[in-house]
Amino acid sequence: MNLQLSDIVIVLILSVGIYAWWRNTSIREQALISTKKHCESLNLQLLDDSVAGAEWRPIWSQGQIKVRRSYKFEFSSSGIARYQGKVTYLGNRQVEIWLSPHDF
Repeated sequence: MNLQLSDIVIVLILSVGIYAWWRNTSIREQALISTKKHCESLNLQLLDDSVAGAEWRPIWSQGQIKVRRSYKFEFSSSGIARYQGKVTYLGNRQVEIWLSPHDF
């Protein structure tokens, strides 16, 4: 069996794509868990029980290239009004969680 360079390149591209998808999925799950905990600690209701990808951008941080991911979500303080929130990750570390002004 002879492998050509194009075969190796195709396998590498597929491998990188699968790894990126798997990594993004695991960080999205981390974002959902941390968002649920944050909303519960503030006595808020996370609506739709989900977070949605809002931004994905490679940036230079501490001498390394890392991916900055932002996820949007909606929450409610009363069960009637919907408010926006955003959680941001740098690599696999949460760096920010923002909640829009809401009624308590």
